[in-house]
Amino acid sequence: MKKKNFNLTTLILVILLVGVAFFAGMMWMRNKNLEQGKASKDNQATQNLPTVQPTPEPLEPTIGGFVLTKDEVCQENDKPSIYYFGYSGCPHCKWNYPIMQAVAKKFPTQIVFHDNMDKLDKLTDEDSKIMTKYQNIHGGSVPFLAFGCKYLRVGSGENPQESDGGKTAEDKNLTAIICKLTNNQPEKVCASVKDLVEQIK
Repeated sequence: MKKKNFNLTTLILVILLVGVAFFAGMMWMRNKNLEQGKASKDNQATQNLPTVQPTPEPLEPTIGGFVLTKDEVCQENDKPSIYYFGYSGCPHCKWNYPIMQAVAKKFPTQIVFHDNMDKLDKLTDEDSKIMTKYQNIHGGSVPFLAFGCKYLRVGSGENPQESDGGKTAEDKNLTAIICKLTNNQPEKVCASVKDLVEQIK
């Protein structure tokens, strides 16, 4: 009788061990497949990301909160390209955008203005390249201004300490930087900010 019990107990233990081993093997295979699938998805996602080209360092500060890159001035038809990126849900963009529009109108034939207000989800290839190129500067924040790929700024020129919130200073700073890029043309516009242009590196 004891021998039968022993054989039955042994049989039950063997079945349990086989079952546990089978279950453990299934779990191990499942985890391995999940890891491979995740690695494959990660690789696929990485391959689909645009290549970020770092901007040469160091970036020197200049007027109006802009920084100076060592990049060549980007142009279209021998005119500097002026890029503005923002959206109306951003209060700083709403403050800054009308000033940017007014300044761009001062240079009707001297610049190519890329107005990307409320167009962040439908950028042209060219504008998308600029956002990608300077990703390490703006980090996805707006407003982002890229003047001739030479002068960059994240944020607006707001200054609550000034009576008009900084609108006059912002107008002058933006005008002066564009004048620097257009070799002080048009002369009538740039003469009014000559002192600021001379401060720009």
